[in-house]
Amino acid sequence: MRLDGARGAQARGASTDHGCCVPLEKDKLHGGSLGKPLLVVPFFTVVKLSVIILAAGEGTRMRSSLPKVLHPLCGRPLLGHILAAADALAPVASVVVLARETVERVRAQFGEKYLYVVQAERLGTGHAALQARPVLRDRCNEVLVLLGDAPLVRPETLQAVVALRRARGALVTLLSFIADPPAGYGRVVRDAAGQVTAIVEERDATEEQRAIREVNSGAMCFDAAWMWQALDRVQRSPVKGEYYLTDLIALAIEDGGVGAVAALPATDPTEAWGVNDRAQLAQVERVLQTRLLDALMRSGVTILDPAATYVDVGVVVGQDTTLLPGTMLRGATRVGAQCTIGPHTLLVDTTVADGARIRYTLAEGAVIAANADIGPFTHLQK
Repeated sequence: MRLDGARGAQARGASTDHGCCVPLEKDKLHGGSLGKPLLVVPFFTVVKLSVIILAAGEGTRMRSSLPKVLHPLCGRPLLGHILAAADALAPVASVVVLARETVERVRAQFGEKYLYVVQAERLGTGHAALQARPVLRDRCNEVLVLLGDAPLVRPETLQAVVALRRARGALVTLLSFIADPPAGYGRVVRDAAGQVTAIVEERDATEEQRAIREVNSGAMCFDAAWMWQALDRVQRSPVKGEYYLTDLIALAIEDGGVGAVAALPATDPTEAWGVNDRAQLAQVERVLQTRLLDALMRSGVTILDPAATYVDVGVVVGQDTTLLPGTMLRGATRVGAQCTIGPHTLLVDTTVADGARIRYTLAEGAVIAANADIGPFTHLQK
């Protein structure tokens, strides 16, 4: 998925409205440095957030018949990680924009909790976001746009991007990150006061701008009413014939002046990493595995060799359990306390009670009793 330089080198929604009341100074006018009004808000504004996930890319570099967003990553499809992060923000609706040939496969995977719209022609990210307008226009006053192949972003980071827009009264906030090297990304240009003045794509950047290391990740939060009308003003690229969502940055500054756009630098640049091919999928998996294993170790689990240990999202391991090299815990596996698992053991959807010892074993859907001694060279099935 490419968001015009944001990535370079490297059904139905819920019926309940999840809104929040944001108290602000009465009739406060948020103005840009050019004196143009950004936004007039009443004393209380009920903020209703919707999420758009752009997932209509062809994914040709994956060299696969499986849609890129359905490739597995630590126990769930790649797209599932983005949806889980979005769910944590309790949006009124989440819309996934897909190609016609992938929409039914994705719907079958994730069900009717989400809305699905088709981008019949791949005419760029701005055009993709526009496909969600008919189903979201009357549902929300704030829109968070995410890339469907960037699965490492944390919910708290997205919440910070949303909170920044609300606090500033900005038309747009974006998640930026420090890239080294920054080649291929849109540079975030700031003035002396630190205000965002432009996002400049690499092909258009001066030598001075090319040296900027703060770049656009592709995750952006918009004032919805402004975004819906501004999308109609995005011009088709004369180079590729596409409509780019990043063109809204210039329109926001044109409408609201400096201050209409704010950028939040990610504290962890890996949150902006995307997946274009299987090599990048492996890189992303290693980052996510590190996060999962670190969380287990901090909770009281001993892992002798994290580089040779694999767990899926959602796996539970009890305190004082030891995972030896070659251990793989998949699916809905739950391991109790004071167990020893491994070496070279694969547990899939398996429940292990406290004190068990399991080595050189494949267990699928098994239930293993407390203090059991299993292996070596054992295959257990449900």
